[in-house]
Amino acid sequence: MKSKTTALILSIFLGGCGVDRFYLGYTGMGVLKLLTGGCLGILSLIDIIQIATGNLRPADGSPYIEMAQSPTQYQPNIQAQPTSTPYDNLEKISALHKAGALTDEEFAKMKSELLAKM
Repeated sequence: MKSKTTALILSIFLGGCGVDRFYLGYTGMGVLKLLTGGCLGILSLIDIIQIATGNLRPADGSPYIEMAQSPTQYQPNIQAQPTSTPYDNLEKISALHKAGALTDEEFAKMKSELLAKM
């Protein structure tokens, strides 16, 4: 994930060299801007406006990250994966056993392993 602030700063100061486009993952446009001086400054100005308004996003489609007051306070937006308890796993293997996906021996072995964790 890329920072919108970093992309904007790169666009303002090094946009004529295409550094902002390289940072965002648009290599082809970065090379074009590098060879043409940001298309004589016009494309650089357009990129500054597009990044500032949020219309120019990273090439991989990911959203910009938003930093908190300081980088040490940054908390990524990660959703916690639900943790499964041994009881939940026991229900799952029981359902598999009833459906015929596990033999009696496999079920007994897995059940004893899960019960040992409780």
